[in-house]
This record gives sequence, C-alpha cells and structure tokens, in this order.
Amino acid sequence: MSAPWSFDEATGAAHKASSNQRAGEEFVKQAYRDYALAEKSYRVALAKRIVELRSEGNAATLCTDLARGDEHVAELKFRVVAAQGVKEAAVHAAWRNSADRRDTEAFVDWSKRRNLAEGFAGVAS
Repeated sequence: MSAPWSFDEATGAAHKASSNQRAGEEFVKQAYRDYALAEKSYRVALAKRIVELRSEGNAATLCTDLARGDEHVAELKFRVVAAQGVKEAAVHAAWRNSADRRDTEAFVDWSKRRNLAEGFAGVAS
C-alpha cells in the first residue's frame, strides 16, 4: 500500500476482516461437528462388528483387530481421520484469520495516523 486508506476503505477492510474471522469460526464449528459425527459412526459400527464377531465364536482377543479390518469399519475410520485433518486445518485457518484481522487493524491505525500527520488527504491544517 502506498497511501493511507480513506475512512471508507478502512471501514470496508475492517468489516471484511471481521467477516472473514466469523466465517472461519463457523468453519471450525462445522469441522468439529463433522468430526464428531464421523467418530460416532465409526465407534458404533466397530462395537457392533465386535459383538457380531464374538457371537460367531471368534476369540475375544481377536475380535477388535478383526473388526477394525472389516471394510465398512475401516472406511468409517478413514472418514474419522480425514475429518480430524479438516478440523485441524480449520483451527489453523481461524488463527490465520485472527492474525489477518490484527494486521488489518494495524493498517487502519497506520492510515489514521498518516492521514492526521499529512493534514488529512494532503490539506495542511
């Protein structure tokens, strides 16, 4: 930026930064919901499969490993891990949005000070 922001530009940048931060926070909430749902589905399917395998006469010590190897259960675990990655990325994005908002606030402050120092848009006081 070579010139300070006008009042409208500063206000617009501040509103955009605030909006981006709110959107990031919503993304984090949704990512946590998706992760929780994936984890719930996986745990329920794993438990059901363990019970099925045990009722089929398999050794109790093997049932957990066999259940985790079940194609459906493994797919659900994959979804959990993927959702966990999205959740972590969402948290990092929220931190980045917060830092960007602080940067924007600093530029707004700089613009305000520079405008005042220059006599507001080059008009000497």
